Amino acid sequence: MATDRPSKDPAPPPEHGAGDEPIKESAYVTMHSDPRFGELKRRLYRFVFPMSIAFMAWYLLYVMMSAFGRDVMGIDLFGNVNVALVFGAFQFISTFGIAVFYTMYANRNFDSRAARLRAELQNGTKAKVDEEAGR
Repeated sequence: MATDRPSKDPAPPPEHGAGDEPIKESAYVTMHSDPRFGELKRRLYRFVFPMSIAFMAWYLLYVMMSAFGRDVMGIDLFGNVNVALVFGAFQFISTFGIAVFYTMYANRNFDSRAARLRAELQNGTKAKVDEEAGR
C-alpha cells in the first residue's frame, strides 16, 4: 500500500555533492577526523557493544541450559509448556525488544546529528550544530 506522506527514514548516503558533483575523498577524510563524527561513533559504540554482549550472554545461557541443564529446561510449567519453550520465546521477545529499543535510542541520539553531518558533507558547507539543545 503506497502512501503520499514522506518517509521518516533517513536518506541513504549521498553519492554526489551539491550540483551532482562527486564528493571529494578529502571531504570524507576531513569528516572522519571531525570531533562531532567521533562523538557520534562513540555514542553508537556505547550502545552497541554493551547491548551485544548482554544479548550474547543471554543467548549463550539459553544454549548452555539446553545442552547441560536438561532437567531444569524440561520442567513443565503448565500443560505442555516447559521452561525451555518459555526460554526460547523470550529469546525472540528480547530480540525484537532490543531492535525497538535501538530504534528509539538512534532516533533520539544519532539521526539528527548524522543528518547534519551528512548534509555538511554533501553540500560542502559547515552545517549549524545545536549541541546545547541536544538536536
